[in-house]
Amino acid sequence: MIIDVSDISTIPMEIEQKILGRFQKMPHSIVSKIKACKIEYDKDVNCAIEDYMGPSSAYYFYRELCVLFEKYEMICYHSTKTLDENIIFTSGLQTNEWDAYSAHIIKTLHTLEVSEEEITQAVEAIKRKYDWKYPSHGRELQLCFYSDIGLLSEDMHAGYEQFCENIGGELARDALKNEYPQLYEYLRVNGKAFLVKFKIPFSSIKDYNIPVCFLFCRKVFLEL
Repeated sequence: MIIDVSDISTIPMEIEQKILGRFQKMPHSIVSKIKACKIEYDKDVNCAIEDYMGPSSAYYFYRELCVLFEKYEMICYHSTKTLDENIIFTSGLQTNEWDAYSAHIIKTLHTLEVSEEEITQAVEAIKRKYDWKYPSHGRELQLCFYSDIGLLSEDMHAGYEQFCENIGGELARDALKNEYPQLYEYLRVNGKAFLVKFKIPFSSIKDYNIPVCFLFCRKVFLEL
């Protein structure tokens, strides 16, 4: 079974019952207060729940839900920009291993007929940022994605569409935008933005900043 966070009908029955069961054990007055909280962003649900359940209890509740999620696959999204969409179809989505990442940047800049001197300058600047972000901080290689299509912003606030701003993603943007704006422009004004939709076993997701389960808490407890 595949779970789509944006579609409440895909919530497995055992997960829905787990969420409902937890909230139905709480006093009605508390549930009413949680439901009365102003919910503008998904994180607001997390805050509302923890205010009344307590951070520690909420954490263990999320962990119990994650055990159930590990039985299923998730629909996820990745925002990117590239000159050639075929690289996605032929190679798929990959972690940002330096040799493959830098080869893509170099090929892109060659295609754009950027001078060798500028290519070297751009790659060296990105490599410094790469080494600072990963080896020096002990971070593992990664592929970032998100599970809620609602995280794309339609207003003045930057959402996950910001990662379609330039070829090379956040790493190239952080390395070039302020220090080497002319080099950054090559990657910003060229290429086409893509929203890649894919599925992945929840058990294969190594880390996440906000437990995906509370997105379902939002959808379920508002129906209480």
